[in-house]
Amino acid sequence: MAVGDLSLDTTTRQFRLAEAPLALIPREYAVLEYPILKTGRTVTKSALSGSIFGLGAETDPSAIEIYVHRLRKNIDGAAVDIAILRGLGEPRLWRSRDEPGP
Repeated sequence: MAVGDLSLDTTTRQFRLAEAPLALIPREYAVLEYPILKTGRTVTKSALSGSIFGLGAETDPSAIEIYVHRLRKNIDGAAVDIAILRGLGEPRLWRSRDEPGP
């Protein structure tokens, strides 16, 4: 699976950016994997949090944003952007840089 120059090999559970492997901790991997699997759809922060931490788990509301911040550093310069889109009723994540913004 690929979005821009970011690719995911679901067999090896390895992300690559322009063919170079990305070293991610498990939660960063999960935060990046979920939207890739939902490519073409906006992913809500609550759905992402439920997928990573479990439905009904009590987590710090900023936890996802912290992981997104770390991932932005890892994929800096990629043809993919992780965007937190506010004003849509709930913060939402993910879009390819070639998609139009809100």
